[in-house]
Amino acid sequence: MEDVTLAHAKGHLEELIERVARGEDERIAVPAIGSVKLTIDETHAPKPPGKRKLGQLADKLTVPARLLEPMSEDELNDWYGDRS
Repeated sequence: MEDVTLAHAKGHLEELIERVARGEDERIAVPAIGSVKLTIDETHAPKPPGKRKLGQLADKLTVPARLLEPMSEDELNDWYGDRS
């Protein structure tokens, strides 16, 4: 574990965070209170997405046949507006 000064920590905070993320222990020496240990709080860390499996909803969803049929002239006019 390495102690760094508060002045050094202010100028190199990103570097210290990267070191802690790699598993190194870092402490910041603060004269008024002693030292502060940097740690990672994983309770708020983003969780990696789970693996997706094709066909998960295959038996759970049905598509009405009417949805796959071509639109009628009236429906096309409603959708695109009257094109005459």
